[in-house]
Amino acid sequence: MGLACLAPTTLAGSSVDGTTLTPPVAPGTPCETDGRWVRCDTSGVTTYINSPSFDLPCGTFYETGTDDRHATRWYQDGLLVKRSVQAQYRATWSLSPTGAGPTVTVHGDWNWWIRLSTPGDETTQELTSHGNALLVIGAKGEIRDTGIYLPDGTHHGHSPFSDADLDLLCNLLGA
Repeated sequence: MGLACLAPTTLAGSSVDGTTLTPPVAPGTPCETDGRWVRCDTSGVTTYINSPSFDLPCGTFYETGTDDRHATRWYQDGLLVKRSVQAQYRATWSLSPTGAGPTVTVHGDWNWWIRLSTPGDETTQELTSHGNALLVIGAKGEIRDTGIYLPDGTHHGHSPFSDADLDLLCNLLGA
């Protein structure tokens, strides 16, 4: 009699077709039951080679490096309710489209959670992000973005990219 109460309604670890979920995951993404949830796990590495990223006051910066991400999505009743991502970014930045000249080394280690206030509706996502989101290291200084960003827009920690930080970054890149 005691064993009957241990029988799950869905077999834990059973495979689920993630294309039937809302929103769906890419075909072939591993998804399985996990208690009351369906959990889908993804990972990927993006490589950049002298790729233009964004403009600084001193010109366009180009990045060479990798962005390695591991993500998990949780669905309940077929609808996405939350997502988590762990990311590691390693790169060099340069003002040269060939990567020549001065560079800075950039390391990022961070993670974030997204919760959907309306399950399945990605327009209702609320983001919480924390970690060392950016660390620029050069012979003359460093710029950090550390701490936690909350869904209401508040931040606790150090946030970069003031005018002084942009001037320092341009200086580190030889401009």
